[in-house]
Amino acid sequence: MTFRVELSRRAETDIKRIYAYIRKHGPADPKTWKDRLKQKLSNLEQFPEACSFAPENEYSRQELRQALYGPFRIIFTTREQTVFVISIRHAARLFLQSDEIDKIK
Repeated sequence: MTFRVELSRRAETDIKRIYAYIRKHGPADPKTWKDRLKQKLSNLEQFPEACSFAPENEYSRQELRQALYGPFRIIFTTREQTVFVISIRHAARLFLQSDEIDKIK
Protein backbone atom coordinates (compact mmCIF):
# COMPACT_ATOMS: atom_id res chain seq x y z
CA MET A 1 0.00 0.00 0.00
CA THR A 2 1.34 3.42 -0.94
CA PHE A 3 0.65 6.49 1.17
CA ARG A 4 0.70 10.13 0.14
CA VAL A 5 2.88 12.38 2.32
CA GLU A 6 1.41 15.76 3.24
CA LEU A 7 3.12 18.47 5.29
CA SER A 8 1.26 20.63 7.78
CA ARG A 9 1.88 24.36 7.68
CA ARG A 10 3.83 23.87 10.89
CA ALA A 11 6.11 21.27 9.26
CA GLU A 12 6.69 23.55 6.26
CA THR A 13 7.67 26.36 8.63
CA ASP A 14 9.92 23.98 10.56
CA ILE A 15 11.76 23.07 7.35
CA LYS A 16 12.27 26.72 6.41
CA ARG A 17 13.61 27.58 9.87
CA ILE A 18 15.96 24.60 10.02
CA TYR A 19 17.20 25.33 6.50
CA ALA A 20 17.91 28.97 7.41
CA TYR A 21 19.69 27.92 10.59
CA ILE A 22 21.89 25.42 8.76
CA ARG A 23 22.64 28.00 6.04
CA LYS A 24 23.75 30.51 8.64
CA HIS A 25 25.50 28.28 11.17
CA GLY A 26 26.53 25.19 9.16
CA PRO A 27 28.35 22.87 9.20
CA ALA A 28 26.08 20.91 6.83
CA ASP A 29 25.15 22.10 3.36
CA PRO A 30 21.50 23.21 3.62
CA LYS A 31 20.61 22.05 0.09
CA THR A 32 21.98 18.57 0.79
CA TRP A 33 20.12 18.50 4.11
CA LYS A 34 16.84 19.42 2.41
CA ASP A 35 17.34 16.92 -0.44
CA ARG A 36 17.96 14.11 2.05
CA LEU A 37 14.97 15.19 4.11
CA LYS A 38 12.80 14.91 0.98
CA GLN A 39 14.14 11.38 0.47
CA LYS A 40 13.37 10.47 4.08
CA LEU A 41 9.84 11.85 3.69
CA SER A 42 9.31 9.88 0.48
CA ASN A 43 10.35 6.72 2.34
CA LEU A 44 7.26 7.20 4.52
CA GLU A 45 5.10 6.48 1.46
CA GLN A 46 5.69 2.75 1.82
CA PHE A 47 5.76 1.65 5.46
CA PRO A 48 4.97 4.49 7.87
CA GLU A 49 3.79 1.99 10.48
CA ALA A 50 7.36 0.64 10.70
CA CYS A 51 8.36 3.86 12.49
CA SER A 52 8.31 3.99 16.28
CA PHE A 53 5.65 5.74 18.30
CA ALA A 54 6.55 9.30 19.19
CA PRO A 55 6.74 10.09 22.92
CA GLU A 56 3.81 12.49 22.34
CA ASN A 57 1.66 9.48 21.43
CA GLU A 58 1.08 8.82 25.13
CA TYR A 59 -1.17 11.87 25.51
CA SER A 60 -2.45 12.47 22.01
CA ARG A 61 -5.90 11.64 20.69
CA GLN A 62 -4.36 10.48 17.43
CA GLU A 63 -1.64 7.90 16.87
CA LEU A 64 1.68 9.73 16.54
CA ARG A 65 4.80 8.17 15.11
CA GLN A 66 8.27 9.48 14.45
CA ALA A 67 10.97 8.95 11.86
CA LEU A 68 14.47 9.97 12.80
CA TYR A 69 16.60 12.01 10.42
CA GLY A 70 19.97 12.87 11.92
CA PRO A 71 19.27 14.86 15.09
CA PHE A 72 15.69 15.60 13.97
CA ARG A 73 12.37 13.88 14.62
CA ILE A 74 9.75 13.83 11.89
CA ILE A 75 6.49 13.58 13.82
CA PHE A 76 3.50 12.32 11.85
CA THR A 77 0.18 10.57 11.93
CA THR A 78 -1.59 8.51 9.29
CA ARG A 79 -5.04 9.42 8.04
CA GLU A 80 -6.42 6.78 5.72
CA GLN A 81 -3.90 6.77 2.81
CA THR A 82 -2.09 9.93 3.91
CA VAL A 83 0.98 10.38 6.10
CA PHE A 84 0.39 13.78 7.67
CA VAL A 85 3.63 15.33 8.95
CA ILE A 86 2.86 17.43 12.00
CA SER A 87 6.31 18.77 12.86
CA ILE A 88 10.01 18.38 12.21
CA ARG A 89 12.01 19.25 15.27
CA HIS A 90 15.42 18.78 16.80
CA ALA A 91 15.42 15.80 19.15
CA ALA A 92 16.83 17.95 21.96
CA ARG A 93 13.72 20.16 21.97
CA LEU A 94 10.90 19.56 24.41
CA PHE A 95 8.09 17.29 23.25
CA LEU A 96 5.04 18.84 21.64
CA GLN A 97 2.22 19.50 24.10
CA SER A 98 -1.24 18.06 23.48
CA ASP A 99 -2.77 21.51 22.91
CA GLU A 100 -0.09 22.25 20.28
CA ILE A 101 -0.83 18.98 18.49
CA ASP A 102 -4.57 19.68 18.44
CA LYS A 103 -4.01 23.08 16.77
CA ILE A 104 -1.94 21.73 13.87
CA LYS A 105 -3.88 21.42 10.62
